Amino acid sequence: MNFSQPAFKGLTLREDLLQEFPSLERYIYLNTASIGLVPRRTIEAIRDFSERAMREGSAYLDEDMEEGIFEELRRASSRLMKCDEDDVAIFSSVTEAINSLAWALRGGGKIISTSLEFPSLIYPWIRVGKEKNWSLELLKSDLLVDEDELLKRITEGVRAVCLSHVEFLTGQRLNLREIAERAHEVGSLLIVDGIQAAGCIPIDVKSLDVDFYVFGGYKWLLGPMGAAAAYIREELSDELEPGIVGWRSVEDMWSLDASSMRYARGARKFEYGTSSYDSKVGLAKSIEYLLEIGIESIHEQDMRVSGRLMERIREIEGIKIVTPQNRGPIVTIEADRPYDLLKMMERGGRKLIASVRRGLIRFSIHLYNDYEDVEEASDRLAEAVKSLS
Repeated sequence: MNFSQPAFKGLTLREDLLQEFPSLERYIYLNTASIGLVPRRTIEAIRDFSERAMREGSAYLDEDMEEGIFEELRRASSRLMKCDEDDVAIFSSVTEAINSLAWALRGGGKIISTSLEFPSLIYPWIRVGKEKNWSLELLKSDLLVDEDELLKRITEGVRAVCLSHVEFLTGQRLNLREIAERAHEVGSLLIVDGIQAAGCIPIDVKSLDVDFYVFGGYKWLLGPMGAAAAYIREELSDELEPGIVGWRSVEDMWSLDASSMRYARGARKFEYGTSSYDSKVGLAKSIEYLLEIGIESIHEQDMRVSGRLMERIREIEGIKIVTPQNRGPIVTIEADRPYDLLKMMERGGRKLIASVRRGLIRFSIHLYNDYEDVEEASDRLAEAVKSLS
């Protein structure tokens, strides 16, 4: 691997990448939309914390340390999303955060989403809808979200619009600012799953004008599983009472006084219990790593390299690219016998890793991928198509 892409601004990343991601010697890894590779520095931070916590117990993991772990991830997440720290809640997963919000929302009405969303963004509304007076309406979509039709569906009586920033299947990037404007015109909320955007696309939640934006850490943020964070607009946070509460939800969590429950300020009241602290340590470390490089630089690089892949695939007969122009660094293709094609593409000097989702082959490109990776991938795809035809 010779890292044949332009260098990142202000950082000699070509030399650093193999130090942080040694598995790149063995894999052409085009699967960050499933699971990102975790940098060495994050693995070491998790290992160091876990070993000391298990060996030394509360002599090391004391009250200050427990609180500090959450606050460090909160600071990193607020920098990533360009928001106030008080508006960030720490969770263990996007699924947990969406469920917590669904149980907290008051009133009836309609929840609008699309048939292309990941199940964990939809199922909580189905479940909670059985207890509350609201209904779920899914905009039926084949491969891409029709944003014009979506805007028409956002009318009076819609309680919330629940969408992904970047769609997991095709990489389609939605115009959140336009959707937010329409939602707020009719008194609706915009709830966003940002797991396929955070780490590869610059995020400014205030500029996007969203009400709730959540991301998990184990994809484009290159963190471990078990850590997530969410922006909750201050006015929304003040209005809601958490659906799940515990000892961390209150203003003075270390009082351990069960006779009174005074909620913590801002979004902190949505945090409720003992957590996987090592995952939070790891995600904070990975976010800091990406911020050090620069999300804007990463985004530019990811789009250049994924764009090269699209150019090469367009030359292959029998392959249809379904990813639109407004996209994240995901390239999804439609082809006959996708599982067989991908299996054949795995073979070579370095094993190629990608995904099949809903019968489509999905490639996802991140900072550790270069032009050589995607050119090799397109060559293997062309050879596989020829062999199977």
